[in-house]
Amino acid sequence: MALWILGTFQTSPTVGIEAVASLISIHLHLKKLYNRFYLQGFSLPPNHIIKSILSPDLSPDESTEHIPHSLSLKYLTPIQRHYLKSPLIDMKNRNNEFLPSFSLFNHEFSLENWLKDTFPDCLSFYPHSQDIKSHIKNLDNSTFETFYNSFSAIVISDASIKNHVTTSILYIYPYNKPIIKIIHQVINITTTKAVLSTICCSINQEIGISNIKYIVVITDFIHTARRIFDSSMHSYQIHSATISWELRAFFIKNVNNPIEFWDCPSKLKWLLYSLVDNNTRSFDSIPNYLCKLSWDFCKKHDCDSIIAQWRMSFQASEYKGRNFLELLNNDLNPLESSAIKNGL
Repeated sequence: MALWILGTFQTSPTVGIEAVASLISIHLHLKKLYNRFYLQGFSLPPNHIIKSILSPDLSPDESTEHIPHSLSLKYLTPIQRHYLKSPLIDMKNRNNEFLPSFSLFNHEFSLENWLKDTFPDCLSFYPHSQDIKSHIKNLDNSTFETFYNSFSAIVISDASIKNHVTTSILYIYPYNKPIIKIIHQVINITTTKAVLSTICCSINQEIGISNIKYIVVITDFIHTARRIFDSSMHSYQIHSATISWELRAFFIKNVNNPIEFWDCPSKLKWLLYSLVDNNTRSFDSIPNYLCKLSWDFCKKHDCDSIIAQWRMSFQASEYKGRNFLELLNNDLNPLESSAIKNGL
């Protein structure tokens, strides 16, 4: 495949050509497929036959009792488990490593309960435009109007990762009340999951404030905020369902209760967001004990681990050829091997 992509000679060094073509080695590609297999098992619906074979307790986030299959692993003896070479055994053993992520049959994702269809006039998204000055001006105007509205509140949130510790900080500005600052630290989750958790917490705090009828959320992760209203299957369904349920109660109180999501990238250096962004980046990570992994974090970690193995094997391998040209980046450092965008 690499020879065909680059149109090189048949005698060209295979390892070096694969690196230039951004194709990982076959054995690492098979390892990636194996890791994806057991991860995919945790995203299956609770009534899937594989769940019945594994055992009823595979999905701790599902409260429904499931009848185990006649060939369920729970009926195997310890000796049979030891000699059985099956990825299902690995999937079963890793069950307790993951945090609940999927909630496929939650009523919030049914057709009649979609917020974007039930309350279309209550939801607004303002992504970052190419006209920076115009975007900042509109953001300033919306912020000033909200500050002087006694029935409104502003939320500014940001998140960062240091040493696998995700820190998310949000500031809530209610009218004529002290600023509410919330700091949330979690280990072994992605930034997307942390941001959704922070938005969920902020909406819960704002709805709990009396007389709040108008909410403005300012974040650098507006694409993540859209996941709240995504009815398709994704690894953030539990947070999406929780936020959807709270917003539904907020909208039912008054159909004129809106919520706005404003995109504010850190490069804009908008004053209020910069305060939160600087606080998030400078916040010291607190050491945590090992805990469960989120599904998406494990997927990313496995991908990074495979690429790291590929880079190490490539640097130590003699099959790349003695005359392999080491390419340099802008800092005059050797370029590291990397997979194509959809390769992992």
